[in-house]
Amino acid sequence: MNNEKMLLKVSVYGALFFALLAVVWGVVENSKIILFDGIYSLISVGLSIISLVTASFMQKQDHDRFPYGKEMIEPIIILGKFLVITILCLFSFFSGFSTLLSGGQEVNAGSGVIYAFIATIGCFLVYLVLKKKQKTNHSGLVEAESLQWLMDSYLSLAVLAGFLLSFGLGYTDYKYLQAYMDPMMVVLVSGYFLKVPITNMGRQIREVLDMKAENKYFGLCEEIVAGVEEKYKFQESFLRVSKSGPKLFIEIDFVVSPDNWQPTLSEQDNIREEILAQMQPISLKKWLNVAFTNDRKWAI
Repeated sequence: MNNEKMLLKVSVYGALFFALLAVVWGVVENSKIILFDGIYSLISVGLSIISLVTASFMQKQDHDRFPYGKEMIEPIIILGKFLVITILCLFSFFSGFSTLLSGGQEVNAGSGVIYAFIATIGCFLVYLVLKKKQKTNHSGLVEAESLQWLMDSYLSLAVLAGFLLSFGLGYTDYKYLQAYMDPMMVVLVSGYFLKVPITNMGRQIREVLDMKAENKYFGLCEEIVAGVEEKYKFQESFLRVSKSGPKLFIEIDFVVSPDNWQPTLSEQDNIREEILAQMQPISLKKWLNVAFTNDRKWAI
């Protein structure tokens, strides 16, 4: 958890640096696309701070108010983050489109190339650091931050390509098109990146609504339960799996035939240990509940 907080702080400081750089550069050069990058980074600072506060809050145990843990807070926070990014992209899209219709605006392409190059390299380096550490940290908040930085890296790369094209146009007969390049980049970049938060919001909504977990989790649990059912000749089994942030909730109900072997309490615990051991490939925290009954109605 301390490692998670450290990574979130890296994201906050990095976002603040690039936000100030982009806002100042964008105002000086009168560039909408650089300003968009700066505003995006400023919003990222706020969202990263929220993630940091959330991580600290989740670390404090409070079983009286949160008997099932605080992990369900994580998808709510991440959903809010991507919702804000969606609103920003929509606003920027229509702003850029409006500028295009009004005849565009002149921007210093050479200065834009320098900014975009610095931003692309810097953002991608922060993304690599967060991504590498997230593999061992298994934090949804850090994963959301790394995805945010990847989006910013692609944004900066697209800006770099646009400014390079605009710079090149200055030496051709199509120099008049330079005025349209900046708002065009805003329209294309903001429109393209809309799919990233929208796609991820769908996943977070599934977690908030406690829907069935992804197949990579449910499939393995289903395979394990089927094997145990066959091994001990249980009459039937019911499996429910949902994911909430870094925790996987697993409920298994075995229907034991009255005419077959009836496991004792000690044998039931051994079966639970067997199931948990087979779930080691799943790196998430697990809330495992395994029940046994002779009456099917208690399992449905």
